[in-house]
Amino acid sequence: MKLYKVFAFLVVIPMSLAGCVGLGSNATYYMGATSFHYDDSYHAYKIELNGQRIGGGDGKSVITSPIKVGSQEVVWGESNSYKMHEAKNQLIIAKEKLKGKKYLALHIYPDDTVDVTTSNDLPNPTEKGLAWMEKQRSQGVKRGK
Repeated sequence: MKLYKVFAFLVVIPMSLAGCVGLGSNATYYMGATSFHYDDSYHAYKIELNGQRIGGGDGKSVITSPIKVGSQEVVWGESNSYKMHEAKNQLIIAKEKLKGKKYLALHIYPDDTVDVTTSNDLPNPTEKGLAWMEKQRSQGVKRGK
C-alpha cells in the first residue's frame, strides 16, 4: 500500500496537474480577453475563440476566458445582417505568446483575417487596424452603418 501511495504522489499527481500549469500540447491559460474590430460598416457581436466568448467593444470589455494553445477557430456575428463570420486565415497561438501574460486581444480586420496580441497591460489597437480604420474614414464609411 505504501508503494502505491508513493507512485501516486510521484507520477500520477504531477501528470494530472500538468494541464493546470500550462504544460503539454493542449495547455489552457485563463486570461483577460478582449477584441478589436476594425470594420466600420458593422458592429461585431458574439465574438468567440474556440467556442469561448471573449470581450469586445474595441478593447473596452474584458472577460476572463480559457485560451488554448494551438490552432484557433474564430467566429463572430455581424450586427447589420446577423451574418456569422469565420476567420479566413489560420490562427495559431504558441505557448510562448501566452506564458506570463495577463491579457489577450483578438484583432478582427475588414478582410475577415484575424491576429492576436498579448500583454500585461490593457491591450491597444494594432497599427494595421488603425490603418484600416483611417482608410475607411477617408472613403466616408460611417461606423456601424
